[in-house]
Amino acid sequence: MREFSQISSNWRSSETAQLYLNRHKIPVIWDIDTRALVRHIRKVGALRGVVSTDGTSIDQLIHEAKQLPTMAGQELASRVSCERPYDWSQGSIDLATSPWTEQMGEAGNSAETRKFRVVAYDFGIKQNILRLLFDHHCEVGVVPAKTLAEDVLGMHPDGVFLSNGPGDPEPMDYAVQNIQKFLGRVPVFGICLGHQVCGLALGGKTYKLKFGHHGSNHPVKNLLTSQIEITAQNHGFCVDPESLPKEVEPTHVNLNDQTNEGIRHKSLPLFSVQYHPEASPGPHDSHYLFTQFTDMMKEFRHPGSSRR
Repeated sequence: MREFSQISSNWRSSETAQLYLNRHKIPVIWDIDTRALVRHIRKVGALRGVVSTDGTSIDQLIHEAKQLPTMAGQELASRVSCERPYDWSQGSIDLATSPWTEQMGEAGNSAETRKFRVVAYDFGIKQNILRLLFDHHCEVGVVPAKTLAEDVLGMHPDGVFLSNGPGDPEPMDYAVQNIQKFLGRVPVFGICLGHQVCGLALGGKTYKLKFGHHGSNHPVKNLLTSQIEITAQNHGFCVDPESLPKEVEPTHVNLNDQTNEGIRHKSLPLFSVQYHPEASPGPHDSHYLFTQFTDMMKEFRHPGSSRR
């Protein structure tokens, strides 16, 4: 940050920020020109870096930074995934009442109202995705990143969800092969990294952005409705829409740089988006995607039941 205040002026404060961060051993970089840093990154692209407080020379630190591996080519999803399957049964939190109150409530999302069985692949999954799936009447089971498609199909899911996560999608051959086995057999919904591996499984290509998309307030156009959605994003790779076969159509585009933000298969039950519709705190413009997923599962289970 540009300047770090070492005093506390709020009447509710019990300690300074510096004492709080010291107690939790959280480092802070300050007294730097943050705007100049942003301008530099926007010019040259994302960089590897080293933070040091031990007096090591700048030349040595630059040498160490250059030895760090780039993100391209790194398969990280399996390293952050859960070790064993588990079930999820918590809905969204209603902050207006109590931090521990489920928004849907016991009556609104009882076992009787949970209509769809969803198996979610954990590539680094965010809990709010699981909450929103539960809110949309889904019985949710989470499985490790490298779980075989045959094992997932043996769970008889109504739909398969592919989560966000870190790293380069290209080395994730196991995920690509699994998705190809799901095609036409069960509805598939992917977010972020899940979107990228969907693109690869459908015959497309991915590439690393010069600088990734991070933070909130990214405008995205829904090409199917012509509506503009304000989105939250956090990714460094992207699906190349020009590489997609004719059976796959782009559904969303980033209005800042025209990069792809969503795809769907024209005849099979699969769609995915690059951004984060579940972001919290964040814009809620894209929550409809979870309803779209449940509609797809309903249609797949009972053809003709949810046509619009």
